[in-house]
Amino acid sequence: MNADLKQIKNYIFDLDGTLIDSSNEVLLCFKKAFEKAGIQVDENKFTSNVIGPPLREILKLLSPELDDENKVNKVISYFRSFYDYDENDITEVYSGISDVLKYLKQKDFKIFIATLKPMIPTLRLIKKFNLEQFFDDIYTIDKYGNNITKKEMIEDIIEKYGLKKSQTVMIGDAKGDIKSAKEVQIYTIGALWGYGDDKSYLLNNADINLKTPAEIIGNEVYK
Repeated sequence: MNADLKQIKNYIFDLDGTLIDSSNEVLLCFKKAFEKAGIQVDENKFTSNVIGPPLREILKLLSPELDDENKVNKVISYFRSFYDYDENDITEVYSGISDVLKYLKQKDFKIFIATLKPMIPTLRLIKKFNLEQFFDDIYTIDKYGNNITKKEMIEDIIEKYGLKKSQTVMIGDAKGDIKSAKEVQIYTIGALWGYGDDKSYLLNNADINLKTPAEIIGNEVYK
């Protein structure tokens, strides 16, 4: 698609690595989960580069040699017990995000979240940072009970709210965000401030790439 973003009125945001930086919290809870399960993991693997995919994929990146399904399920169960209700969560909102959401809301644009994070921790974090007021709907991996893909989330948002694809953009820091949006044929913005050091996929495939959240509303194409 040609990057004519002047007509955008609908914004679909990824959560982790786009709106919030939960990497330190996620890694901390995984460390606790592995320790409780009695499984040793190379400390060098605990970096933000593994954050973003579903839990099982993150676990595989942290411990590639762990192929015992019972142990995998145990680690995931322990992780959720630590993470889902953590009152001392060290997650942070990226600088400028609140201002961006406030601006878009004042413009009466539609704003959504599409995340592979489950509903319980997603809502906990959105409420923690007082962001729930900005979103028309929040899509999580388990919104409908069974796990759904990022593409299915985008498709459902468009259909449910009657959005025009030519007026809709997906903003995310991961390959899956951009790829899914491209498959649905909506515009894409690469969030270069997000997770991981390798930004090549975003740079080569997103319609536009931004270095900071503030650029979402600072770029003249949005005026």
